[in-house]
Amino acid sequence: MSAPTTDASQLAEPARTTVRVEPVDVTPLPRPDGTQLRLGLSHVLFTLVGLIAWLFLYVYVLSGFSQGHVQQQLYGQLREQLAEGTAPTGAPIAAGAPVALLDVPALGLHHVVVVEGTRPAQLQDGPGHKLGGVLPGQAGVSTLMGRAVSHGAPFRHLGSLKPGAAITVTTAEGTFAYRVDDVRTKGDPVPAAPAAGVGRLVLVSADSSGWLAHPQTVYVDASLQGAAQPASDVSASDPGGAAMARDTSAGTLAILAIALELLVGALVAFTWARHRWSRLGAWIAGVPVLLAALWLVSIVASRLLPNLI
Repeated sequence: MSAPTTDASQLAEPARTTVRVEPVDVTPLPRPDGTQLRLGLSHVLFTLVGLIAWLFLYVYVLSGFSQGHVQQQLYGQLREQLAEGTAPTGAPIAAGAPVALLDVPALGLHHVVVVEGTRPAQLQDGPGHKLGGVLPGQAGVSTLMGRAVSHGAPFRHLGSLKPGAAITVTTAEGTFAYRVDDVRTKGDPVPAAPAAGVGRLVLVSADSSGWLAHPQTVYVDASLQGAAQPASDVSASDPGGAAMARDTSAGTLAILAIALELLVGALVAFTWARHRWSRLGAWIAGVPVLLAALWLVSIVASRLLPNLI
């Protein structure tokens, strides 16, 4: 009987021990020094500083160019209406429609177009006629409100007017001359209502010197020189157009949210383009889009400020 055979493949390999003879690096792994964190924080802070600088640039400078462009369009529209005799003389008047030309030589204002309404969006285009009062030149009290800091600041130095200063307003019913009676602030005595058939003009703005801390409302009362036109139909008062009112309506906040989304999308696209394209190409294509989105955000966000700022 032959002895059993064993397959060589079934034999287990003997254990082998490997001895490392080369030197081993026992240097501890480097710990994170926070460079990336500091770099990220610096980018965030730089962005915030840039946005704040843009805000002041827009409020003090760029918004004035925006209003100047709109004023040119409104001036041409109102001149055409005055020539054709189609300019409004009483309610109803569409919000933002031109209603009068204002001249205040002491403030350097010449042929400034007054629009209907005093909400923040309307005062971005120029001084506004407050709803609930007659139009300038008519019997009764007509109130015009204007900004003191942003969007051209047409009423920046309103508080510097002196009694006797001349104010001229041109409407569809003619040209009317006023003389300043007094300058007052909130809390000062309010003059009595004008007598029947007498016209009064009230200019309203903010004290531009302290708008960041505690803006104060400034009022200028002026009396119509000569006969007043009969009072026409008057629109209902608008609480959203009161002095220092802000526009925090759902519609404005929704538009602001969409504008911010567009700005973020433009930033993401610009960052992607810098990595996929050349830097020069990304800047050339991306900067105009970024500025357009930022401009839209600025226009809408400025409506959250008081309407006289």
